[in-house]
Amino acid sequence: MEYLISASNIYTHKNVLKNATLHIKEGKIFDIYTASQKLPALEIKHFPENYSIVPGFIDMHIHGSQGADTMDGTPAALQTIADSLLTQGTTGFLATTMTAPAKTIEAVLLNLKKFHAEQTRGAKLLGIHLEGPFISPDYTGAQKKDDVIEPNIELFKHWQLLSGNLIKMVTIAPEQKGGLEFVRYLNDHGVIASLGHSGANFEDAQSSINAGVTHATHLFNAMCCMHHREPGAITALLLSKKVYAELIADGLHLSQGTMQLVYEVKGADRIVLVTDAMRAQCVGEGISELGGQTVIVKNGEARLENGALAGSIITLPEAMNHMMKAVHCKLEDIIKMVSTNPADQLLLPHKGRIEKNADADLVVLTDDLKVHSTIQ
Repeated sequence: MEYLISASNIYTHKNVLKNATLHIKEGKIFDIYTASQKLPALEIKHFPENYSIVPGFIDMHIHGSQGADTMDGTPAALQTIADSLLTQGTTGFLATTMTAPAKTIEAVLLNLKKFHAEQTRGAKLLGIHLEGPFISPDYTGAQKKDDVIEPNIELFKHWQLLSGNLIKMVTIAPEQKGGLEFVRYLNDHGVIASLGHSGANFEDAQSSINAGVTHATHLFNAMCCMHHREPGAITALLLSKKVYAELIADGLHLSQGTMQLVYEVKGADRIVLVTDAMRAQCVGEGISELGGQTVIVKNGEARLENGALAGSIITLPEAMNHMMKAVHCKLEDIIKMVSTNPADQLLLPHKGRIEKNADADLVVLTDDLKVHSTIQ
């Protein structure tokens, strides 16, 4: 399939192209034309003057959407998630698991492997984010403490084999027994080691960064707090130029001041916006479920019965709006946080950007950052 797309504003990962045209051929960006260049004789799609074309979004941390969850362990659930995400401008995602018994996780991994091999539509399953069970029993958040285990390289090898090498990121509490060795193993084998659900102190976190941690799972949430005499893992993660800071910008998990702090310290190049959404995303208020636990969705919040936040129900376009208002940044900065940075972190140079030979994963946005359409 070959055609042209024209828009007043086309946001690449580097700049904004005015009145440019994209030449799409067989799912790739074949060429980019300026307003003064002659266009080939192909079908052309025009969009209103106040619309923008941006690279497709990548969500590195999402559990579910539209009533379905990764842990359901069925192809139908994954397809529901993928279809829902595509309507939100998310063209690629890491299906995120939760702490659960080993046999449950293994069944989920096998299902993900099968779905990945057979997927034909929806947001592309780019891999798996293993969020648990290698976390701290003291910082489980909305995950089940009884199923938490210490980092286990041999078990991970088995799981990676079952998944068909789809596990791209692992959330880990590096202060746990065997944690640093596990981080080194992940780093040596091309898997992102993400510090999260952890009680690590400043020194623990620094050691883990030196061992290979390059990501922070929902920074600030499910971590030991900062103190002026005990700066904690959060400070080490903020100070490191190697670490991408994952943020849930829903106005609940982080305050505006906290988002401003992260933006000032890390800059747009080292922030990744995620949803951490669960099955209640795009469903509405009522009773839901997460990891076998009852979740109550009310007033835009998803909480366990004990009041703890249970992930979020936000979409990435909503997170983009929240972040822009909180830190007063430009759309091109936000695009880095939802498209380019995730692609770079996942070593996918053909995604998260608009340039020749890149995948034609594109989102058409209205002037108020609502998704008009997704092109893939």
